Amino acid sequence: MMFHRPQRKARRSRLKHYRTSGRLTKLSAGASQLSRWPRREGLSRRGLTPCLAASYCSEVAATMNDAISNGGRPLSVALVSPSWPPDAAANGIVTYVSNVVASLRGMGHRPCILSVTGNGEWPDVYFLERESRPYVSRIFDPLAFRIAPRSATRRWHAQNLSRAAARVIRERGVELIEMEETFGFLQLIRSQLNVPVVVRLHGPAFANGEVSETVFGPALQRRVREEGVTISLADAVSASSANVLKRTRARYGVDLDNATVIPAPAPVILARDRWRLDDCDRNLIIFVGRFDRHKGGDVAIESFRILARKFPRLRLQWVGTDAGFRDGHGRSWPLADYLRQHAPEVAGRVDYLGRQPDAALAALRRKSYVTMVASRFEVFPMVVLEALAHGCPLVATNTGGIPEMVSDGINGLLCEPGDPAGMAARVTILLENPSTAAELGDRAWHDAATRFHPDTIAAKIATFHRTQIERWHSRFPNPASRREKAGAR
Repeated sequence: MMFHRPQRKARRSRLKHYRTSGRLTKLSAGASQLSRWPRREGLSRRGLTPCLAASYCSEVAATMNDAISNGGRPLSVALVSPSWPPDAAANGIVTYVSNVVASLRGMGHRPCILSVTGNGEWPDVYFLERESRPYVSRIFDPLAFRIAPRSATRRWHAQNLSRAAARVIRERGVELIEMEETFGFLQLIRSQLNVPVVVRLHGPAFANGEVSETVFGPALQRRVREEGVTISLADAVSASSANVLKRTRARYGVDLDNATVIPAPAPVILARDRWRLDDCDRNLIIFVGRFDRHKGGDVAIESFRILARKFPRLRLQWVGTDAGFRDGHGRSWPLADYLRQHAPEVAGRVDYLGRQPDAALAALRRKSYVTMVASRFEVFPMVVLEALAHGCPLVATNTGGIPEMVSDGINGLLCEPGDPAGMAARVTILLENPSTAAELGDRAWHDAATRFHPDTIAAKIATFHRTQIERWHSRFPNPASRREKAGAR
């Protein structure tokens, strides 16, 4: 999109005014209270035992909100996803969007997806890269990519998002857009949207950058600033964990009064497909995640070295991409090289399987005795949610949002991040006490099937979205002037 100089100046002025004027107002006192919803036959009992079904239905009756019972009409919302379809990308945001959209549809709402990249033809999915570009942009964009590739790429994605958003607002009557904070795209398009925007804190760069191999240089600092502007421009903010919301407020010095914590949904695992003690290999540990510093690849290897001395038949299965571990001298070590150099005595007992399809990964989880999560920081990791949903005995690090998912000694065990000996000690407890492992796994499965069930989470999201839509309409009652007011607040 090309702007003449006066238009660019006016747009920057509107954006500056929007960013600096006013703070997000507080939700009404009763906005967070969820009303009952009539349970659809056959939905809430998927894969649940009679006892668990009763527990689940009780929680649903207290927390879920039906499209018809609250407001008398379904919601039309759009969720932005980095890619599509879900099985084509190992990405927690894609999984989140997939689970939430499916449950929202089941509740009678009309969600759609704005996907940055992807392939295939999918109903209600709009691929940003397929949006038609103006003739002038097709001429000048190649030059812009040569002169300033990063800026041009960011602007190109933002323009595509703006066009796709305008399209779904026009064609589908979309009333709200939910998008992640990544790269601060909202900063470039907010003044062009006449609907409320909810920013979802999936993984702010400042939080993940502090523990990754990424050098906190000018590029990352610029991204952190851009994401901060996006968060400040949001009409509302939702976060998967209280930890990341607290850290975001502290990092950017903003109140974020109109913010809430809504966990990510866990996959629904049938009773017959869950982990069971009698069906697993008690000499097998599984690690699911990249081999890098962020995911604690070095900690997992050292922990396994300690365990291997005491349990000579123990093996470790590694599922995930080999991103390479960057040491303190800046050298990147692929997993095989790292094992040969730093843990040669156990190199033959580590099976690197790479990335696995969902069905194959589920089978590996059922076969493995213990799941290890050694991350130095996580916002609300899918690897933990999936382990809980499968009822797997779990040892994870006490960092980020993980303690909000795992209660130590209740549905898993926790250890401090960066502590191989501590992790090995916790795994040893499970290896030496099969009954304890089975009990923790059973509680984990029940917890995921109730507290993190996709329908429970989607109901909370729908209630939060409805509140933002009603709030927006009360502030801007005249539809014809909403675009102008959104850009000039």
